[in-house]
Amino acid sequence: MKYLGVDFGLKRVGLARSEGQLASPWKVIADSSFDNLLQQLQKEASLFDKIVIGLPEGKMGKLVKRLVKLLRASGFEVVEADETLSSQIASSRMIELGIPRQKRAVNDAYSAAIILQNYLDSI
Repeated sequence: MKYLGVDFGLKRVGLARSEGQLASPWKVIADSSFDNLLQQLQKEASLFDKIVIGLPEGKMGKLVKRLVKLLRASGFEVVEADETLSSQIASSRMIELGIPRQKRAVNDAYSAAIILQNYLDSI
């Protein structure tokens, strides 16, 4: 099964992928429009069997729930996963790997990989 991990943000969406039990960062899509991000995400998701999307708390959580509803209405299989501390963990791991500060500024794909890996570990 091919999995797509998603760390959704208002300007950037981090994507990770897995075809087995190991998630890896893939890419970041960027746009300031929710509708444009949704369209780009739908295009990328068409390559996968299941979407695992990180669910934050608060206002952003409501927006992600809306996104999940729209993706499901489009025929995608979507699973919501806890994204607690995924960005902080991603930053720490990138430091451990020696990734330069400039590249660490955009850690969205690494956060998506952590969200997806946590899901894969739980199943």
